[in-house]
Amino acid sequence: MGEPDLSISRRRFMVVGSAAIAASSVLKIAGPVPYVNGAEVAGKKVIYTIDPTCVGCHYCFYECPASAIYWGDDKYEQDQTKCIHCGTCASVCNISAAHAVSSAV
Repeated sequence: MGEPDLSISRRRFMVVGSAAIAASSVLKIAGPVPYVNGAEVAGKKVIYTIDPTCVGCHYCFYECPASAIYWGDDKYEQDQTKCIHCGTCASVCNISAAHAVSSAV
């Protein structure tokens, strides 16, 4: 009875250990994580947009501190003149429909 448990423990250790070792390699390959919170990166404003994949869950609408998000024809859209580029929409979007697309000068 002790041997099968030991075998399972060894397998779990190998899986967890392998994942920990692989994580650093994956991060090196993937590059830096996109900057979400805070409006400036290297002196440039980050622009956020909402893709057509938006399912209308309302999270971004209710969390936007500038009330820059409104219901369009079939999805939420952003008013870039009201947007303060804080990244709240991207951080609360469950399906990543709201995300950073580029930087403005």
